Amino acid sequence: MGLYLYIIKRLKKFDSERFKKHIDIISKNTGKSKTYIKLDWIKNLLLYGVGYTDYFRGDYINLTRKEKKTFVTSKSYYQILKKLNDKEETKKLSDKLVFNNMFKEFIKRDFIDLREKNANDLKEFAREKQVVFAKIINGYGGHGVKKITYDKKCDFKKMYKELSENKQFLIEEAIVQSEELNEINPYVVNSFRVVTLYKDGEVHILGNALRVNKGSEDVIGCTDDLYFSLGEDGKINSNVVDDYGNVFTAHPLTNKTFSEVKIPKVQEAFDMCKQAAMMLPKVRYIGWDVAFSKNGPCIIEGNEYPGYGIIQFYKLNGSRTGHKKEIYDVLNSKNG
Repeated sequence: MGLYLYIIKRLKKFDSERFKKHIDIISKNTGKSKTYIKLDWIKNLLLYGVGYTDYFRGDYINLTRKEKKTFVTSKSYYQILKKLNDKEETKKLSDKLVFNNMFKEFIKRDFIDLREKNANDLKEFAREKQVVFAKIINGYGGHGVKKITYDKKCDFKKMYKELSENKQFLIEEAIVQSEELNEINPYVVNSFRVVTLYKDGEVHILGNALRVNKGSEDVIGCTDDLYFSLGEDGKINSNVVDDYGNVFTAHPLTNKTFSEVKIPKVQEAFDMCKQAAMMLPKVRYIGWDVAFSKNGPCIIEGNEYPGYGIIQFYKLNGSRTGHKKEIYDVLNSKNG
């Protein structure tokens, strides 16, 4: 009964339009009928707990059984998290204000807790910083984020009341993005995800992906984005793809050519994530979101749900090996 309930739950939650688009793309790329693809997905859902997004990103229709076993799926993901991350300790990541206080040296920006301040404090903080962001303390994926640009005509008493009612208690100084990333997309602070795994006093980096908005939205994560990975030298070392596997050679908004991109201090960002991960040894598997500011890399937040979908997206580098193998290679290593 547990398996059937799981399947029903997955079927009820999926985005039908997104699913149809994925099916259309797979059919076009493989020449197989949409009915065949849907049945094949259901088979993989039953056998491996593969969600339709996992199925698309992993190119499951072309994987062997041996290759499929190396991939994280929506089902195995939570088993991995339960094994690696202490539930109580993850609260230090999920509460943004607790996180900011713990990792001040890495976030490198000022913030206030609206629960401890009044409307005048909010006004003065906004006036000093000119641009700030209000956030829900347990929000994720860009949800519950409001950009505030200081205006002396603004009614800060009203704003304070609205933010408090919306539980947007964290007010943060805006990050000023590096010029190199502004050349790609200047409208938003683009987010660099670095996935770390802790074992026996050492932190391993399992993968990374820089997410860049396609358009001019001022919040990352709520739109159709572009993804690519970076090497230690700051150069792009993968394809640049969107959510549907389309490959880009230049940004559609700014026309910045991706082969010319070189982001400074990527190695520093990796080292910073390793240092931060050492502070939470009981949360062994973490996804760090990093911004490249004009003053160097800074951590935006840490995620107890690191995310695996983009890292094992076959369109990035054509890999037929999944993220699960990367995790267990470290866990089973003698010197890891």
